Amino acid sequence: LGRHVVHLLELRRVLTQRERDEQHTRQLARAVEQCPASIVIVNPAGNIDYVNPKFVALTGYSVEEAIGRNPRFLQSGNKTREEYAQLWRTIKGGDTWHGTFCNKKKNGDIFWEQASISPITDHNGRTTHYVAVKEDITERRQVEARLQAVLTLKRAILEHAGHAII
Repeated sequence: LGRHVVHLLELRRVLTQRERDEQHTRQLARAVEQCPASIVIVNPAGNIDYVNPKFVALTGYSVEEAIGRNPRFLQSGNKTREEYAQLWRTIKGGDTWHGTFCNKKKNGDIFWEQASISPITDHNGRTTHYVAVKEDITERRQVEARLQAVLTLKRAILEHAGHAII
């Protein structure tokens, strides 16, 4: 009887831990699904295994249109092959890459993203996937461009005014 009690207590402990683990997994899944940043997970070959709802809303591509494709279908041509090669060297080396992308939506509109891309490793330290967390910075870039245009115009006016005085 004592042995059965021990087995039952061990079974209860295992089930309680499993329930906690499942609850934790559900919480993490909800966090990723509800994240205000675009999240893309690619396999080691570089093909998309997962995109969150923010990616779908931002790009106009459905989950089905994105899964299995290489993210290069989003490229606008703004980055060079060498820049992409450096990105891959960084993440394949186990480090996180930080940078910006100028990408193209399904409808052809251009958008800018600030991104961090990191390897995902298994319990043995082997890379199983890469995760990209990307923030849409299109508005920020547009504001910066307008401010730069205003500053350029202001400089031109001041230079012209300076020459007019002389």
